[in-house]
Amino acid sequence: MTMIPGRWRGWMSAVAGITIGSLLIVVIPTERFFMTQDHQPSDHQTDERWACPMMDFIGTKPGVCPVCGMHLERVSAGSLTTEQQKRMGVATTRIEAGPATVVVRAYGAAEYDERFSQTVIARIAGRIVKRHPATFGCCQDVASGEPVVDLYSPEAFQAQNELAAALKGGQRELAQAITQRFARWNLSHVAADIAAGRTPSDTVTIRSPEAGQAWLGDQDMVNKTLMVGTEVTADMPLLKLVDAQRLTLVVHVPEPRAHFLREGQAVRLASDDLGELPDIIAVIGRVANEINSKIRAREVRIYLTDGRRRLLPGSLVRARFQGVLGPNIEAADPADKTTWGSFPLVPKDAILSTGVRSIAWRVAKRKNDGTVLFEPVTVALGPRLEDESGNDRFVVRAGLKEGDEVATKGLFLIDAQAQLAGSPSLLFPEGAISGAAVPAAVLAAGHQH
Repeated sequence: MTMIPGRWRGWMSAVAGITIGSLLIVVIPTERFFMTQDHQPSDHQTDERWACPMMDFIGTKPGVCPVCGMHLERVSAGSLTTEQQKRMGVATTRIEAGPATVVVRAYGAAEYDERFSQTVIARIAGRIVKRHPATFGCCQDVASGEPVVDLYSPEAFQAQNELAAALKGGQRELAQAITQRFARWNLSHVAADIAAGRTPSDTVTIRSPEAGQAWLGDQDMVNKTLMVGTEVTADMPLLKLVDAQRLTLVVHVPEPRAHFLREGQAVRLASDDLGELPDIIAVIGRVANEINSKIRAREVRIYLTDGRRRLLPGSLVRARFQGVLGPNIEAADPADKTTWGSFPLVPKDAILSTGVRSIAWRVAKRKNDGTVLFEPVTVALGPRLEDESGNDRFVVRAGLKEGDEVATKGLFLIDAQAQLAGSPSLLFPEGAISGAAVPAAVLAAGHQH
């Protein structure tokens, strides 16, 4: 017998395999390889689901559980007996219509009201040769006309000599013009001293034109700016004065809630250490017309009346705003009920959502034996609302109406039951695919030991 080399045996096997495979593809009918649209399921492959009340098993025909031997129970989507409702913890509520009110909460820190701040400015150049108590530390009360710093100023010294000469020579118009120059420098007191016969000096005192409380902010920076020997330029700010009795509150309201707010609206305040602060009158003074892109919020400035009696600058305060929607789902005036709209309101607990699609399980029918038939309803939601009592609800734009009864507890079990039965559900709007594998653990509520 002639021996065939090993490499030729390999090639011959490959060729034979390809030839036989090709013949099989030609001979065997196509439907043996692919399921066509006209394929009809066998008698035991129906859309019905039969579940074991004890084990995690789901079948497509009645019988007994192959694991524990218990009789399988038919899964009927949305139909729950009184016993099943009790075991699944199902609860329902009726949709009510009413005003869409919401409580907006925000935290912020109290600070001095900038509307009443003043700045002490050096209107003439010079060098600081002395600092007065107004510059020594935070919260120093400064009276109107109180000295702030002493400046060595050749320009002021020259002007004093010119004024003295004009007065001595009887040049009234020139003396008046020089006096006005001192007034523009906020040094009218220096001109008055020269007119009274005082000898000109190369050092002048910068005084505060207003009364207030010294606010030094960054103390290290202030000490560097007002250090003795520092050169001061004309129109250089030296000291900031605030009204110690006037405070404002700055908070940041998240973007979805900011559109509820209106300028002039009343605000309720509270703090962690003092509790509710009903004696402080607070109103929204300004709502920023832009959004902070880093924190997705709008700045809200709240003006306080008599706030200093209870708060200190820097105090952390909680603000609560009452918001309400108008008929066009825009912010309405909380103080004017004629501007309010009325909407069906559904509890948040009654909604299942994928983030794209939201549904509620509505009661379609109640039978005399206590059985309840639920049906899924796709809903279009408006803003999410939370009132003072903590009720969390959605405005319903479409899908539900006043008087509809919806499930608020047991929604996941009802929806899972629908998936098992192949009926429309949250994830399968048109119903689950026949024969698809679906988790059955949720059905354990149907039988307990």
